[in-house]
Amino acid sequence: MTLWSVASVLTLAFIFWLNAVMTASPYIVYLSGLKKQSERKNSLVALLLLLASLLYFFLKVGSFAAEGFAGMIDTTYMQFIWTGPVGLFIQLQIAVAIAWIVYSVVKLKRIKWVLYVVAIGLMGWSFLSIGHGSDAVWWGKLALLTHLLVAWVWFGSLNSLRKLATSVPLAKAKAIMERFGVHMSAAVPILLIAGLVMYRSATGRWMPELPLTSYDTVLLAKLVFVALILLVAALHKLKFVPQLNDNAAAKRLKNSITAEMVLTVTIFILASALSSAFSPG
Repeated sequence: MTLWSVASVLTLAFIFWLNAVMTASPYIVYLSGLKKQSERKNSLVALLLLLASLLYFFLKVGSFAAEGFAGMIDTTYMQFIWTGPVGLFIQLQIAVAIAWIVYSVVKLKRIKWVLYVVAIGLMGWSFLSIGHGSDAVWWGKLALLTHLLVAWVWFGSLNSLRKLATSVPLAKAKAIMERFGVHMSAAVPILLIAGLVMYRSATGRWMPELPLTSYDTVLLAKLVFVALILLVAALHKLKFVPQLNDNAAAKRLKNSITAEMVLTVTIFILASALSSAFSPG
């Protein structure tokens, strides 16, 4: 991978994380019993998404031009990228950012929910426009959308859960974590099955075969980190949350969620590489 490709993958992973935060935002409000979401936080996330989308565009232009930093503003290549699949992805992500800015300031709940559904739909459409998802069969696209939605809700909730572990009374924090554990216990099988169906759609196989392709190698690396994050989640559910009876236990849980977030970032980076830098073929 070139430096352009590495920068593009990291930026795409950041976009993926911002999409996850947006998707999980109403869920965290429901889970925690908070009366409303932070308008300031929502606006900041939207602004970061807008900037990251523009950066991703210029990185892709620079990568295609292969003329150093000057190539990032080559108008011919800019037009070429903007009218292609990557351009559609960026346009949809910009539309998500705009919808989320409006979402963050609107007061009427009915309109907020409409904007939320529109934003989620645009996010899903954007990821169907790039990578192997763009030419997948219908059931492959459905598996990808399911996989994304579950991953976004789970991983997008972690930072808020990390803060809630020590910012609310212990009894409430414990109830929130227990409820989250129940929800994710049901969601994890869906996540894994959808991932398996995605692999079948992309490669025509259910399992990797020797010799491994670069795509299979990166995928297996991702699965290692998925296994690790499932192990950490199991420790939360079976040990740390049941022991959440004092401030020391709350701090242990917070540190453990921090470790889970580090694993999440790694998974995002590998997932972004799979969708943009490696071919299933």
